[in-house]
Amino acid sequence: MIKLDYTNNKMKNIVIAVIDSLRCKDLSLYGCEKNNDKNLKEFAKDGVLFKQHFSCSNFSFPSMLSLFTGKYPNNHGLIHQFPYSKPEEIEKFKQNKFWFPSYLRKKGYYTACIGFLGLWLKKGFDFYQEDTFHEEEHSRLRRILNYKIIRKILLSLPGWIYDLGKKITKKRSSIPIPPAKEAIDLAISKIGHSKKLKKPFFLFLHFDNTHFPYPTVQNPKSSGKNDKKTILKSIKAKSQKEYVKKRFVDISLNSIDDIKNKSHSAIKEVDEQLGRFMDFLKKQKLWKNTIFIVLADHGLSVDEHGIYFSSAGLFDETIHVPLIMKIPGIERKEIDEIVQNIEIIPTILDFLKMEKPKNIDGISMLKMVKTKNKNINPIRDRVFAFDGLAEDIKAVRTKKRKLIIAKDNLCYLCKSGHHKEKEEYDLEKDPEELKNIFSKNSKLERFLKNK
Repeated sequence: MIKLDYTNNKMKNIVIAVIDSLRCKDLSLYGCEKNNDKNLKEFAKDGVLFKQHFSCSNFSFPSMLSLFTGKYPNNHGLIHQFPYSKPEEIEKFKQNKFWFPSYLRKKGYYTACIGFLGLWLKKGFDFYQEDTFHEEEHSRLRRILNYKIIRKILLSLPGWIYDLGKKITKKRSSIPIPPAKEAIDLAISKIGHSKKLKKPFFLFLHFDNTHFPYPTVQNPKSSGKNDKKTILKSIKAKSQKEYVKKRFVDISLNSIDDIKNKSHSAIKEVDEQLGRFMDFLKKQKLWKNTIFIVLADHGLSVDEHGIYFSSAGLFDETIHVPLIMKIPGIERKEIDEIVQNIEIIPTILDFLKMEKPKNIDGISMLKMVKTKNKNINPIRDRVFAFDGLAEDIKAVRTKKRKLIIAKDNLCYLCKSGHHKEKEEYDLEKDPEELKNIFSKNSKLERFLKNK
């Protein structure tokens, strides 16, 4: 076992772990009946649990860029998920002067990214692991799937051809994901490398294991249920019906309950490996000197609101996501005030007493997490979100209400609309967002016009 000693290091180590597509409603920490987050619950006893944390986007690229820039998608530039990003969005993003990994590297940190993100997210990392596992086996497939036109063609194929192709090739139209254990093994080795360099580390972990169709866990034993035909029959739009058919093909399950059970197994897999990694840091006497943050980039609609196996739409299933922060010297607490992922980097920099970038949207949460009063002063009274897979859908949410405005609601994936032009929900009376109560006198509409 490697022996490391950072106890005299004034610069704190930083770990940010993003669990892809993880919804609050799927963790017992947030009320789920499934006990799939044993280690995260233990971790929350050592940190700050945010009950009302919301992503700025329902898709990975815009959300991750918001995390590392501290800006909303419309301000950092990339509103839409790659490969649907427009050239002008990419050009605007390139103009951003602040990028968290690069900032830390200039401050003397060893920076490492474990997990596939790609494209602009590689910037600023001394080590970037895209897909070192099984590289020879999958490199050709990866190169092919990286072509935008190829991925569009695959998703546009009729369901029966897509099904036949999968049976022949035993591949699906996405990049292979390594088991969470292998990711953590690599993370541990990189911490050893930072020790050799005599530098504090910033480790960014991205777990795609919890992304549909949960590729690194086995399918559960069949419950005997079969929802597939009923679901497909209920879908009116032909394009969405074809999309959902392909998703059933990808996962090789025919029941929503079975699919949810598989997702819980994937969550448990990541939870166990995060627990192992936390134990490693404690044994190496690194835990007390490390800022450790766990969150999700976005959520997922499994079968809610007529959306299946997709993070399309701006309902809470796709933007209300977990956030747990362990900051050295700060006591355990739960915070029920609304915050967003753009707040994370300003909070870290505030705690480290480092210069914060100008012109960002995020607000430091440090006063909230440090206060010992029961009544916590909120840092904001509303949050915003942008749909990364539709031309123009955005939302504003307070603790009590949400307004969604869809000027162009066509989903790029299923070519169907998931929102009406304007939707408003009373979240106290209707937390499932089932009854649209929008009227011409909505008080929230002015915020979206300004944004």
